[in-house]
Amino acid sequence: MVLTSLHSTLTIHKQTTQDKMENESPTIGSSSIAAIMGLSPWSSPWDVWARMHGLTESSSTAATARGHILEPAIGAHYAHLNNVQIEKGPEYEAAPLIGPEPWMHARPDFFVTCEQGKWLLEIKSTRRFDHKWGVSGGNSVPPYYAAQCVWQMAVTDDERCDLAAFATISDEYRSYKIHRDKRLEEKIVGFARDWHEKHIKQGIPPEVDGSNACSKSLAKLFKQESKEFIEPQESHIALANELRQVRAEYAELERRKKHLENQIKESIGPAYGIAGVATWSQSKPRNRFDRSSFEQQHPELAKQYTIQGEPTRTFRFNYTGEDK
Repeated sequence: MVLTSLHSTLTIHKQTTQDKMENESPTIGSSSIAAIMGLSPWSSPWDVWARMHGLTESSSTAATARGHILEPAIGAHYAHLNNVQIEKGPEYEAAPLIGPEPWMHARPDFFVTCEQGKWLLEIKSTRRFDHKWGVSGGNSVPPYYAAQCVWQMAVTDDERCDLAAFATISDEYRSYKIHRDKRLEEKIVGFARDWHEKHIKQGIPPEVDGSNACSKSLAKLFKQESKEFIEPQESHIALANELRQVRAEYAELERRKKHLENQIKESIGPAYGIAGVATWSQSKPRNRFDRSSFEQQHPELAKQYTIQGEPTRTFRFNYTGEDK
């Protein structure tokens, strides 16, 4: 469903976006392909669409910064272990590599060259290797990273893309070999081609989804509120009724969850836990800052070190289903 409220916002950006689209349609890169396919835990199709149309901006995170810092070291470690030469790929500020179709681009982290041939190298850092990661030396990586590697090979026409990863908490290094799969590549490129045609060339927004990335993008796009109420339409009432039902089901599931947890806690009693089932451990006492007392006793210091944050919008659902 196209958001009706987007029309006014899009009108504001229309001329800038239209000029940009007429001269140079935004291209899909390897960092966006997983998101538009609904595979990324950090982004969503709507989030990508909003950024491509200049409605929102991408924001850096601590994990992103950590990855940039660790990237050269992980790459050097890979090169040392495999006795190969690596060459840095295009930086973010530089022009990307354009694929067989003009709307496709990629920025591989490194290019590998040795006597056995040449291939791509992608670098990743993670907190720990969970079940999505296979054994080192294999080809089983999280699907969002696999899609990225497939896309890079489609753009560069290379037959192999290695992925070197480092887990910061467990201090563990793993590497993977992903060989080109033309059938899978055709499916991904075909999906991206249709997505680009509909959502970029035609400018039709994807449906909003339930991801945190979509929520954050909506909050960025609609920072201001007008204090006006929109007259409810049938579509609004249908959504409200569905949300009311989901909230009721969710509340019941939460009660059931707590009930089961308490039953297990009762069984554990003073023990540490039930082997292979659950633990019930005691946390360390937390130190709490008494802000109220500090402000009373040291008002000037409190004022000096108080930083005003960005305003946020709060969503409150008050629909009862009753006629008004």
